[in-house]
Amino acid sequence: MSLVEHNHLSEMHASLKRKLAESQKKDQTRMDSLRATVLSMVVTENYDGAREELETHVAMRSAYPGFQERAERYVQHCSELIHAIQTKRNFPGLVSLSLAKQQEVHEKVLQHFDELKQNLKHIERVEREQRLNDMRSTVWVVRTAAQVAALIVVTAFVIDLQAGMFSSAIKVVDHSVEDATTWLVNLAGF
Repeated sequence: MSLVEHNHLSEMHASLKRKLAESQKKDQTRMDSLRATVLSMVVTENYDGAREELETHVAMRSAYPGFQERAERYVQHCSELIHAIQTKRNFPGLVSLSLAKQQEVHEKVLQHFDELKQNLKHIERVEREQRLNDMRSTVWVVRTAAQVAALIVVTAFVIDLQAGMFSSAIKVVDHSVEDATTWLVNLAGF
């Protein structure tokens, strides 16, 4: 490879890397998110690290039932996209292609990168949905436990009232009725 070809290839790689970094910056996300981590690894050409981070992230979310099954197809597609980006960026005969073909390869890399961003967003959305479902079920359990506890307290209060105050109230009412009846009988002169 001549010095001119080498310089041209270096310029193309730098230009593509700059375009990928710009595309990544347009994507508003937290720096510690899965999307930001994987995309930055792809920009810096750490493809194996990106695939490993993706698989590790999904594997660590085993606490959310159903997440891994729902995210599996996205993870597989993301791995394929990372591999496609790697293959196109490291295409061995890129310098020997015409400028139009080189531009076409670069555009395809950018398309794969944008598609990778979208699939990573899908994975994050599935994770949010699973986390939300998990929180909802936790709220249901806590709410049900609180209602059961309240029902137990009310039942205990009613039983206590019945054993103590109700029986006293019944005796007072019974005695009052008996006194009223006796007074009416005496008044009537029977």
